[in-house]
Amino acid sequence: MKARIKQRIFIDLDGVCADFNRALAETGMEPDEFRFAPGAYLNLHPIPGAIDAVNKLVATGNYEIFFATKPPTGVPDAYADKVRWVMKHFYDLRKRIIITPDKGLLGSENDILIDDRPHTANCLEFPGKFIFFTDWEKTLQQIGI
Repeated sequence: MKARIKQRIFIDLDGVCADFNRALAETGMEPDEFRFAPGAYLNLHPIPGAIDAVNKLVATGNYEIFFATKPPTGVPDAYADKVRWVMKHFYDLRKRIIITPDKGLLGSENDILIDDRPHTANCLEFPGKFIFFTDWEKTLQQIGI
């Protein structure tokens, strides 16, 4: 008998787990200015409900959870900060971080991508189910949790 392959869920960081908009409001920076600031991504607050929701998805045992993030091109601090952010808030998922400019290359028709910006990082070419993120309660409902 073939082992069941778990469904994969790819979760965006900024705007889904990490509160990019709150940081902009608190710093008064423009988005392009913020993206280039050293340490900017490391210190983002979690989106309300994100930590509990991701932990709930993990706890079901039904999914392989990955973070899929697209840092600003050519900003090495952002790449490192995003990895550190995941290690700070989701240490057990530290080996499940995918840094890519093209999320359409991820997954299969059986998988899920959760993202708040469908027109960036080629999200609309994702072969599985795309969930447009607005909040975690709605997102978990769409997954069936």
